[in-house]
Amino acid sequence: MKFRHLAALCVLTLPLTPGCDGATFEDSPGSGGTDGGSDGPTPGENDLLIDDFEDGDVSAAIGGDWFSYTDQDASGASTVTDPAELIAGTGHDSAHALAIDFALDQGAYTYDPFVGVSLAIPGAVDVPKYEGITYWFQGAAHTVRFETTDITDYDYYVMSVPASTTWKQVTIPFSQLAQAGYGTPVEWSPELLGTLAWHVVAADGTSGALQLDDVWFLESAPIDRGPKNLVIRDAEPPVKDVLEDVAIPGALQLKAMAQLNRGYNLTNWLESGRFDGTFAFDESYVEKLAAAGFQGIRLPIDLDLYVDQTSGSGDAMTLTLNDDLWTVLDSFAEWTDTHGLSLTIDYHQYDHDWSFGDAAGVDRAVALWGAVATHFAANPRDDIYYELLNEPELSTGASGILPASSWTPVAQRMIDAIRVPDDTHTIIFGDVNWYGIEQLSARTPFADGNIVYAFHSYEPFIFTHQGADWAQMATTHDVPFPYTPERWSEYSSDFGLTTAQPNWIWDNFANYYKNGTVEAMYNRIVQAKRWGVENGVPVICNEFGAYERRSRLEDRVNYYRELIGAFAELEIPWQSWFMIMDDQGQVIPEYVEAFRLDP
Repeated sequence: MKFRHLAALCVLTLPLTPGCDGATFEDSPGSGGTDGGSDGPTPGENDLLIDDFEDGDVSAAIGGDWFSYTDQDASGASTVTDPAELIAGTGHDSAHALAIDFALDQGAYTYDPFVGVSLAIPGAVDVPKYEGITYWFQGAAHTVRFETTDITDYDYYVMSVPASTTWKQVTIPFSQLAQAGYGTPVEWSPELLGTLAWHVVAADGTSGALQLDDVWFLESAPIDRGPKNLVIRDAEPPVKDVLEDVAIPGALQLKAMAQLNRGYNLTNWLESGRFDGTFAFDESYVEKLAAAGFQGIRLPIDLDLYVDQTSGSGDAMTLTLNDDLWTVLDSFAEWTDTHGLSLTIDYHQYDHDWSFGDAAGVDRAVALWGAVATHFAANPRDDIYYELLNEPELSTGASGILPASSWTPVAQRMIDAIRVPDDTHTIIFGDVNWYGIEQLSARTPFADGNIVYAFHSYEPFIFTHQGADWAQMATTHDVPFPYTPERWSEYSSDFGLTTAQPNWIWDNFANYYKNGTVEAMYNRIVQAKRWGVENGVPVICNEFGAYERRSRLEDRVNYYRELIGAFAELEIPWQSWFMIMDDQGQVIPEYVEAFRLDP
């Protein structure tokens, strides 16, 4: 798993799973729910009814009309109740409710399909007068999106609400809203609220229903800290693992430490979409990285976006490639050579346009590596690296951990395709389970002796991913590193946890007094190094990092200092995933010491 700043594609197309700090979820009395069975706030004379649907039509009480939408404008094929049929059934203690039935069909859309229902807020409504909203619902899990007009990349303030088979009241204080986290941070501006949307996104083939009733703006929406459901404990770190000898004989380990250590990923660009003729990172940026003390660049790029035509199949497949690919790769080869940095070409994609069950897609990926290796075979530089396929599950869209038996033969075909024209340049291989350490440690190395083995490290996960919508942790915040009882709380709400988060996240919080420690982080990394020592092969951590949106700088500095220290002790080269440079291309001052950067 890794950090993702997904590029906004078009309105209402991004899959979101965030929650909301301080939001309350109350069951209707007698509903048999599990959240206490008590009513939330009862709207009063100073609150504003948005709609109770009792008039039986799609016109809202505050003005404007409710409408439904689907992903069909984004090449999806989902269907939803027609707007004229929205008002149906029995509401919460009333005769009417807004109701939609839906069937999600991904069609040609890249991401999970979606539908929703929304209301444009009339300009006459004085939204800053209010502190939040409340509404009743039953049915599907959904995200409430507060779409302000100053947000142009669709990174709206949002919250997620889990499904309920009974009527449940939801109260959302504005003061506790958070952006989903993949776009530009924008200060919450209630006066710019343009649209409220109830957004349903789920796996292809999902069908269901959602009913809304009694939607209000609240003049007062106090934050409910909720129950004391965490425990403050003394830290209980595991015993630090000891590796007596970290030496790996041979020239490849020395080469990896000299060329791949202090590496930097150029993220959120060519892995997210095709090169458009503009360099988001140009030679001046490469020069700044070199000046900052970095020694290598990892270039994530979706190679198959540059295939114009294929012919044949299997190992006999041939490709026609667009010249844009060589424009990009040759530019970075030239720039890194000029400024003394290594270059890793990382086949890295998000669009899931092939899987291991797609024979033609696999053939294309294999042929791509043959073409890239042919292009660079005569290049005398020994510091150009070929990384076969970043996180196979991520690249191919697998819903769970892939078996090594699926990935290994494909990787071997890629290695063979590279070695036909190029037996010189080094290959980088990462394993299944998103470059998991456990899976790598169970592997027998390939026969090719010119391979460096990669793993990714994002533990402790609830620290590194706090605030990340793609990890279902958009609302989490202020998780310390390392764990200390002084910074812990008995209230899960103090960390932004809600009932929207799955059990595994709650389990991580419950065990953070053990797993959120320096020793626990170290012990995972030493497992990879021990495997490298036992097999005489170099290992690299070419992705790690802590998401900045809702974590504290002091904690990130602690995390990086300890992690980089572990890499140094174990002689493991590293390449940072998350941006640690400011807008001017300078390393954030607090990070210079933590990363041991000595220009």
